[in-house]
Amino acid sequence: MLKNVFKNFLKDRSQLIVFYLLSMICIITFFHLSKPANTEVFYPLSIGIFLLIIYLSVDVIRYYHTNRAIQLMLHGEFVEFHPQTEEQKAFQQLLHKITGEHTGKYNEMRVQNKERLYFLSHWMHYLKTPVSVIELMISKEEKTAETAVFFEKLQQENKRLLTSIEQGLTMIRMESFENDLEVKSVDLLVSLRKVINGRKRECIYQSIFPSIEFEGMAAYVVTDSKWNEILLDQILSNAIKYSSLKSGNKKIICRIKEKENYTTLSITDEGAGIPPYDLERVFQPFFTGENGRKFANSTGIGLYLCKKIADRLGQTITIESKVSEGTTVIIRWMTGKGPITKNETD
Repeated sequence: MLKNVFKNFLKDRSQLIVFYLLSMICIITFFHLSKPANTEVFYPLSIGIFLLIIYLSVDVIRYYHTNRAIQLMLHGEFVEFHPQTEEQKAFQQLLHKITGEHTGKYNEMRVQNKERLYFLSHWMHYLKTPVSVIELMISKEEKTAETAVFFEKLQQENKRLLTSIEQGLTMIRMESFENDLEVKSVDLLVSLRKVINGRKRECIYQSIFPSIEFEGMAAYVVTDSKWNEILLDQILSNAIKYSSLKSGNKKIICRIKEKENYTTLSITDEGAGIPPYDLERVFQPFFTGENGRKFANSTGIGLYLCKKIADRLGQTITIESKVSEGTTVIIRWMTGKGPITKNETD
């Protein structure tokens, strides 16, 4: 830090030093060429350099404190800034003015954004009501052989509409992620079964058979239960969606592997697969790729949300895929130590 500040000081004062030395040389040369000639050079030169050193020593002290504070601020440290010169004071006033203006605009935009999110959230919640009513009407409607297929398709489209609404609400909730977070030891096996059961109808309709490969009775991981289930549900939804592009019976295999420090879950489908040139971009928002052209309902939001949630929870998520063979999504958590009992919390 000291070296950088001193180096910058010499750069800033280089013109002054050069101009001062040239002035001394010109004055000494003038007296040397005048009559009678003054042949003394070393004495006036040494006095001039001595005075220059004194000036630079005083100047570097004033320069150092201010510029060291600036360097520390640039590295993210909090330091109290004390301007020494009138120039530094003017820059501090300008900085305060600009900061104040931007802070005011930022606060105004933040309030406006909060209002938009509030109204958008309420609007999406209102949308869920008619979707739920449609679901209830379909379930209570008497079905005949002619209408059974129609109601099944209508139910599937209604489910997709509900999924899109839930995605929108999830994106809104991401704005206040930390306020809705409870990290603890969660049984991954229970969460996975819950998510699969929630997609049971879709699996039956698309002739997809999900299975879990795990030898243990429980697989505890460190995560937030609700957000983790949103992540798992989105991955399973994608696996079902892109498996539906292929005809016949398909499988979705969920493999859980426990290590000493971490636990991994791989969800493998037998769907269309992702081309190699699309794999690097699947986590980008609204990117649908080649499969998005085949599946009109692709939004490019699901995997983006998965990546955001995984990053916030300190988890890793990767994707491996082969075209026409299927896709494997791998998620890694820190291994948990089992459920927290009442005696442990006392």
